[in-house]
Amino acid sequence: MKINFINLNHFIIFEIIYLWNLNNKEYPMTVLRIKGVQMKVANTKKENLPKILEHIQKGDCDIIIFPEMSLTGYNNNFSDTRTTEAWKQIASACKKSYVSSIIGTGVRMDGNTYIQARIYTDEGKLLGTQEKLVPTEEDRKWCRPGEELRLFKYKGINFGCLLGNDLWVAPGFGPYPDPRLSYQLGKRGAQIIFHLINTGIDQTYLPYYDINLRLRARESKCYIVTVNSASEHGVINCPSGIMSPEGRWLVQCPLQGEQTFVYDLEIETET
Repeated sequence: MKINFINLNHFIIFEIIYLWNLNNKEYPMTVLRIKGVQMKVANTKKENLPKILEHIQKGDCDIIIFPEMSLTGYNNNFSDTRTTEAWKQIASACKKSYVSSIIGTGVRMDGNTYIQARIYTDEGKLLGTQEKLVPTEEDRKWCRPGEELRLFKYKGINFGCLLGNDLWVAPGFGPYPDPRLSYQLGKRGAQIIFHLINTGIDQTYLPYYDINLRLRARESKCYIVTVNSASEHGVINCPSGIMSPEGRWLVQCPLQGEQTFVYDLEIETET
């Protein structure tokens, strides 16, 4: 049998060009205006909800991020009925202001309490939720770990959400293995990780949190948008801001008091 090597070579060259174009495909860029709200988180929705709604209603960004447990307060003492009603108000505010939001809240499912991030679109719809997967030892006195790490996509942007200890599994907060969730999200195609936290004021952890954000952003090749809770008891130990995939701060808030940041992030979008 005679093989036509010319045609075979043409086929191989075509395949190489096709694979190169596939791997080097350029996607259109968009500018995503991100706002982070470093707010004091009170123990009840009565104090927290008006602040959340006020920021959403300003409509001065594409997506707005609030701290861990920013709606219900960092505790298990919340009403399911009133919490559900608060979610509806937040969804309505997002729709009216054409703003997407990610809020931290407590939630009860099947008789168990979880720490959760809820994602509402600028159409007022619930895009999805992410439950905290690595609660601290103190958290586990009243909440359970979530079961699934989720990847979300909205308007061509792939992203994930992590809550507090999920990202860094800090020493001193329980003897739990580190599943390297930011790395997992990066491998699954996440471009941004929204990280909702409430870390307190123990300054011993300041360098630990900072270096973890830098190194895990580099490892995952993702932007990490971190939003912390302000404290009335002093300077917090992790700034709110945006870490680049190269491991440098693009923007960050002062560590003292209630603050906000706004940043225009240029990012690829898949059509």
